[in-house]
Amino acid sequence: MDILIQEASRDYLKGIQELVVEWGYSASEFQTQIWLEALLNSPNHNLFVAVSNGSIAGWIVVEKRISLVTEFTSEITGLVVGSTFRRSGIGHLLVNAAEEWSYNLGLSRVVVQSNVNRLESHDFYQSIGFELEKTSHVYAKALKKPHT
Repeated sequence: MDILIQEASRDYLKGIQELVVEWGYSASEFQTQIWLEALLNSPNHNLFVAVSNGSIAGWIVVEKRISLVTEFTSEITGLVVGSTFRRSGIGHLLVNAAEEWSYNLGLSRVVVQSNVNRLESHDFYQSIGFELEKTSHVYAKALKKPHT
């Protein structure tokens, strides 16, 4: 199986969207297009795709982030490999692309957060050199129009 890792383009929208759905999210093609356009136009993000025989086998999103404590770092904010392509090294190739992009930006560290329910991803990240650093809870609040 020949795999080509490259930066994403609008041409891969349908394949990217199909993997978004397989990943467990209910995003329409239109929603995915808006997200893809934002990523493609952002200097702080990159989206790499794994292409096999013209089909998207997987993708990864990496983001340059700033923090008071760690200064600039890189964070993988999404990684999915299609079910028929898993355990073939594609995830590792995608992470390598994200690491290379990050290194070329002068970043010295990459982090990833993984849902506690995605057990297979925990083993994957540890197998390629990531170390568990901490666990956390994520809280969210919908914004309403500010009181004026």
